[in-house]
Amino acid sequence: MIRRAVITLVLGSVLGFGARAVFAEEAAAAVPAPAPAATPAPDGPAPHIKFDATDVNLGDVVHGQDAVATFTYHNTGTAPLHILSAKPG
Repeated sequence: MIRRAVITLVLGSVLGFGARAVFAEEAAAAVPAPAPAATPAPDGPAPHIKFDATDVNLGDVVHGQDAVATFTYHNTGTAPLHILSAKPG
């Protein structure tokens, strides 16, 4: 009798906890994520980059050798353009 009561109590606790966890997940999914705040465009001078070509054809690249491409660009904005880093991808 005591064994049955303990098993019932344990199962009731486990099932009740699982139901609360599922309910919490459903409730969290029902709340829409806040929209990101719109960042206003800065007033005044700003840099703007313009590339002469947007497509690059490297031809056949041999495995293990570097592929080199040259990108020509111009600052068409009204403030200095500073390129701090560049990476492929």
